[in-house]
Amino acid sequence: MKSNLFLLFFVLTQSLSAQYFTEMTGAPFEGVAESSIAFADVDGDNDQDILISGAKGLSSFGAGSSKLYTNDGTGRFTELTDAPFEAVRASSIAFADVDGDNDQDALIIGANKSGSRIAKLYTNDGTGGFTEMMGTTFTGVTDSSIAFADVDGDNDQDLLITGNNVSYVRIAKLYTNDGTGSFTEMTGTPFEDVSYSSIAFADVDGDNDQDVLITGSTGVLRRISKLYTNDGTGSFTEMTGTPFEGVRDSSIAFADVDGDNDQDVLITGNNESYIRSSKLYINDGTGSFTEKTGTPFEGVENSSIAFADVDGDEDQDVLITGTGSGVRISKLYINDGTGSFKLMTGTPFDRVSFSSIAFADVDGDNDQDVLITGAKTSETHISKLYTNDSLVTSSIDVFVDVSLNLTPYPNPTRWNNLNISFKSMESNSIIMRVYDLKRHLLSQQKEFAGIGEQNFVIDITSLTTGTYFIQLETGKQIGVAKFIVQ
Repeated sequence: MKSNLFLLFFVLTQSLSAQYFTEMTGAPFEGVAESSIAFADVDGDNDQDILISGAKGLSSFGAGSSKLYTNDGTGRFTELTDAPFEAVRASSIAFADVDGDNDQDALIIGANKSGSRIAKLYTNDGTGGFTEMMGTTFTGVTDSSIAFADVDGDNDQDLLITGNNVSYVRIAKLYTNDGTGSFTEMTGTPFEDVSYSSIAFADVDGDNDQDVLITGSTGVLRRISKLYTNDGTGSFTEMTGTPFEGVRDSSIAFADVDGDNDQDVLITGNNESYIRSSKLYINDGTGSFTEKTGTPFEGVENSSIAFADVDGDEDQDVLITGTGSGVRISKLYINDGTGSFKLMTGTPFDRVSFSSIAFADVDGDNDQDVLITGAKTSETHISKLYTNDSLVTSSIDVFVDVSLNLTPYPNPTRWNNLNISFKSMESNSIIMRVYDLKRHLLSQQKEFAGIGEQNFVIDITSLTTGTYFIQLETGKQIGVAKFIVQ
């Protein structure tokens, strides 16, 4: 019987009402909209830190924020208060190693407190200490998008910037890097100037260089979505005849959604008829795309999208936020591996627009957690972190009642004992099991529980620092919770 129960715990389910994510309460992040967020290991301790920028409130127009939070490895963040970053709204931020010293530098673009457009590059000393690099030639913009990529094959990070400059003139400028963090604008590029834009690099045609897709507004009633292929030297040519619909207030993301080892693309935004859309285009491997019809994605604008494998089945799922049919949304769609998606119901995400989202493993348990920023209402801006428990919750058989809510405490813990509280619906024996992240059974003990609130103590003296799961089984009920040993 114990063997069968063990196997039952690890049977994979495809239930789309599973609860994978849990909001991490007590996070120190300031709520922002018109925002940008980026994860990177800024201090060299092998975990994911986070930079967040954006507007703190629509009622305080012009009040921006740029804050860096360092991670202790368990998903607990602390604001680095002496970071030199200028506060901005209507922002774009990105990390890259621009000077070749194997750490993550930061570029911040947006409108500062006085309304001036800035574009500032900060180099990292490897410990998370940043210094503004003076003398850069980047054009400051808002309503922008930025992306780093090695466009000319010299093994450093070049930069593309789009948006509105201080005179509300649209730009699309490519800057090449000499490897030291010194950038030079490349003139004569074919890129159309855009604002309210999104850009993304990917190798769409399989020739091992970085091509680029640019969306946005080029005029009052003109939107574009243009693909430019790279010859490997940083010389780009517009690919004509693509099926992409022109959009603004947009977001784009590349991913291999159908498992054929090429880059497909999802594009959201509003078209020239002000109709919101979310369209998926499938790549044949040569850079020729075909729109996939019948997708379940809700059309959005003022949006953010991000792909990640949230359920551990080695394909790319997608989270979409933004303004849908008159309401804000935050919707997670699960991929079956062929590029066919289904909406996952019951997610805990706040619905937001003017948003930014990013996935990263913040707590070291080998799954993808997510940070979401944006406007929940016109006056309420959020920045919320949701941790992913899919490595365990997706493994519980769908025919078993998993409504048993466990609370391990203290969590995180430095003690030799861990308290487990739960509410039992029946008098029965219980089995408590502890697993590591690789799903190895580490310990097991049997107790008896009555009806109502219950509390038990398990011995964790033998556990080293790390993340673990406690499974409790009683009758037909199973509960699972994550805990951290410090």
